[in-house]
Parts: sequence; C-alpha cells; structure tokens
Amino acid sequence: MADSATPTSSDQLRPHSEGDRELARVLALLEDDQAGSVTLAALRERGVRAPAQAVYTLQLAGYAIDRVSCTDSGGRSTFGYRL
Repeated sequence: MADSATPTSSDQLRPHSEGDRELARVLALLEDDQAGSVTLAALRERGVRAPAQAVYTLQLAGYAIDRVSCTDSGGRSTFGYRL
C-alpha cells in the first residue's frame, strides 16, 4: 500500500491548465480568507467559473474543506466554505 500525504497548501498545486489554475485560485482564496468562510458567490465574483465543482475537486484531492453557515453581504443566511 502506498503512502499518501494530505495536501496542505496551494504551493503543492502546479497549475498547468485552466482547470488547475482555477483550483489553485480557489485554494488560495480559502487560505487567505479573513472572514471565516468564502461563499460560492464570492468565489464567482473573484473569477472562479465553477466554484462548487472546484471545492468538490479539492475535497476529493484530500483538502479538508468544511461547509459552514454564514451571512452574506445582504444579511441573508447562506453557506460558505473554509479550510
């Protein structure tokens, strides 16, 4: 059985394609988050075309990304993601 390490930062992703660059962008946004979570809308506003798919792909790659309840800028309850 091969040992597999859990990725811990965006430095470990080497963006070669547009999809890889999008994953690296999402991971960097999650790492840099100061508010406690990043919503799908916020990811879209920052240029991520398929934020839910990117979060899911990062989870499959071994990143511990939690879905959390938060409040958006309009005061509505929504979901966000955090590392």
